[in-house]
Amino acid sequence: MSSYNDGTHVRSSGGSDDSTANTPNNVKYVAAGTADWGDGTENCSAVLDGECTLKINVTYDSSITVTSITMWAYDGTTESTAPTNLDVYLFESGDTAWTNADGSAAAMSLTDSDTPATSHDFYVAMSVSPSAVGTQSSNAVKFAFTYQ
Repeated sequence: MSSYNDGTHVRSSGGSDDSTANTPNNVKYVAAGTADWGDGTENCSAVLDGECTLKINVTYDSSITVTSITMWAYDGTTESTAPTNLDVYLFESGDTAWTNADGSAAAMSLTDSDTPATSHDFYVAMSVSPSAVGTQSSNAVKFAFTYQ
């Protein structure tokens, strides 16, 4: 198929589109170091936090640090297996290039949050290209970290 997403939606566990009030920014893979989130092609490093597809928030009731952070896509069953019929690219806000994060061996590393706090935010752009027609609902994305 070799085409990357022109839209990003939130889907409920029952399969309905829940994007009406919660539509994530769509960030489209253009090339290794470039993306388009709707205002034309720009360097990945120029995409701002608020323009990323995902804002991931890690909170705890006392101050913690968040380290050894990784994120990848997989087939929904075996974390080392690439997603079925999908090619998934990720970058963290500030990165200069996309990571083809297909399977845990290809995980993207995120910047540690070494300053103790009760809330830590991470901004990630995601772009997906299908290799087959139809819904690819068995796949998953994992965000893993250590906190202390």
